[in-house]
Amino acid sequence: MEAPLKQVLEQLGDLQGISDEIDKMELLRREALSELDAITERLEAARNVLEDREEKHHAIDIERRKKELQLREEKERHQRIKGRVGEVKTSREYQAVISETSSVKQAINQAEEGLLADMEALEGATNELKKAKETVAGIESEEAEAKAKYDKVCAETEEGISAGRAREREILNQMPPAIVSQYDLIRSRCGGVAVAEAKDEACTACFMKIPPQRYIEVLRANKVHQCPNCYRILIPPRG
Repeated sequence: MEAPLKQVLEQLGDLQGISDEIDKMELLRREALSELDAITERLEAARNVLEDREEKHHAIDIERRKKELQLREEKERHQRIKGRVGEVKTSREYQAVISETSSVKQAINQAEEGLLADMEALEGATNELKKAKETVAGIESEEAEAKAKYDKVCAETEEGISAGRAREREILNQMPPAIVSQYDLIRSRCGGVAVAEAKDEACTACFMKIPPQRYIEVLRANKVHQCPNCYRILIPPRG
């Protein structure tokens, strides 16, 4: 035996109220997850920057080491040339030593200038690397907080959502299948809101005026009526 229509309309109101509460809790979850996803995206970008800074720092450091080795080799060559001065016997040999000495001094100067430039570049790269590491560490901390917040929201809403779903099923099982199908169809097409109260001759969902005769019939609760504008099921004011 089907329940009286007035009771069905009451149940529809209950269903919409439960649905609204579930939607609120699910919205909290989505917002927390969206916040977490945004931070995770920022973290990925920051880690990419950090990787670039590490590669840059490594490349400059390798060049610096090469310059140090080159400078050491040129200084050693200079010492060997100086050691040959006492062995010079002819003017030609002397001129050759002078030429080599000039050449090696020029090479030493170039190596020193290059090494100085690399050391300055390395200092800048070190500072950039430090900042990139600090940025990653800061966002990692934000991500941990956002993850904890999301887990907390999920835990706090789990019981409410489960209880709401159970209550929904309980009510739906008591209602006429045709009404349930109508409710589900409207809910899917109207952003999750299938039922609206009729107050002051207007639909509380879309705020459009309800024709006077239909409004009276809605208040009588002896037939299922839909808003002529948004097509939601209209029920009498509750409470």
